[in-house]
Amino acid sequence: MDATQNERQPNGRYAPGNRGGPGRPRRRIEVEYLAALSEAVPLSKWRAIVRKAREQAEQGDAQARRWLSGYLLGTNGPLLELAARETLGRTADDEIVELAEDIEGG
Repeated sequence: MDATQNERQPNGRYAPGNRGGPGRPRRRIEVEYLAALSEAVPLSKWRAIVRKAREQAEQGDAQARRWLSGYLLGTNGPLLELAARETLGRTADDEIVELAEDIEGG
């Protein structure tokens, strides 16, 4: 990376060619809240909730449709990310360690 790529524009944005950083890692408290939510609502219960919402949505319940579409289309991203990590056998801590290694090594 050359010197111009390390600079920011006068408005504070990264200069052209600077890819920026990896973003802010999830704060510890966010990880703890998501873990507590995951423990409080085991997958079997979550499936039942989703099934019920689907039934309600199919019967014309606009709120159920909105709730489901939020998860299906990603507006409730943190929970989807948590589920994806768990499916892959990963934890938020794994990702934080990887981000730290990238920052230190890159």
